[in-house]
Amino acid sequence: MMRPGSAGSVSRLKIAIEIQDKGSASAELVRHLAPLTIRTILKSLPLRDRVHKYVDKFVYIETGLMIGPEKYRTEFHRGDIAYLTSNSSICVFVQDAKVQPMNSLGIVTSNLEIIESSRPGDVMIVKEASV
Repeated sequence: MMRPGSAGSVSRLKIAIEIQDKGSASAELVRHLAPLTIRTILKSLPLRDRVHKYVDKFVYIETGLMIGPEKYRTEFHRGDIAYLTSNSSICVFVQDAKVQPMNSLGIVTSNLEIIESSRPGDVMIVKEASV
């Protein structure tokens, strides 16, 4: 049985964001930020696509999931993870940015450099963290 505040928190869900052949970053999805969006994403894991970059602000992959706006915001910090409804993308911010409204999902907790060093055409895989 899990104790409140233990590592397996129900509100913070550990995932891995892997750049194929380069390495993996650890991240957490924070359920209360966008519960419906996060539930849909978790049901669809693993998600895999080629990396795209938006200027120098964020790296993203398209998911093909149809999810509407939920508690969206426009300011994000380096390491934040968000969902862009207009093109069904999971975005990882590599720089603080003010952008179009996105559903906030969580944060990268380690190895953000691997995502920062990814290039368009690399394959990103978002999956459950292995225990």
